[in-house]
Amino acid sequence: MATLYTAVNQAFLSKITDSWLGGLTDAKLGEQCTVYRNTAVAKFSKCRKDLTLQNATGFTEDLSGEEIEILASFMVLEWLTPQVYSVELIRQALGNREFQLSSQANHLKELKSLRKDTQIEVSKLLVDYTYNNHSQS
Repeated sequence: MATLYTAVNQAFLSKITDSWLGGLTDAKLGEQCTVYRNTAVAKFSKCRKDLTLQNATGFTEDLSGEEIEILASFMVLEWLTPQVYSVELIRQALGNREFQLSSQANHLKELKSLRKDTQIEVSKLLVDYTYNNHSQS
């Protein structure tokens, strides 16, 4: 049995709130999720399944809930990265002094903290996954 992309996309979308993504058509949302998912696949190189085996609708292998969760978490990281960088660009455009006076400074701080926390969570998921992989051998 295979794992549909929609299962991975739903796991990702359940982790975030984004009015921009919510305003996209289903086709455009699917395209954006594909961008995040492709990067997540590249980063999840330690997966026991061959994530490169895909067809038009999903992965050809049946992914576990844990594997879907890891992919979705990597997708969250990919979603967060441009948001952090866009706020960084605002800071550069305003100059550091003006930026400190705006709420954008706090927003950037929170985004960076969220991204760091997400990276830690993904790392923990990968360690647990790798440990589970070795204990099942």
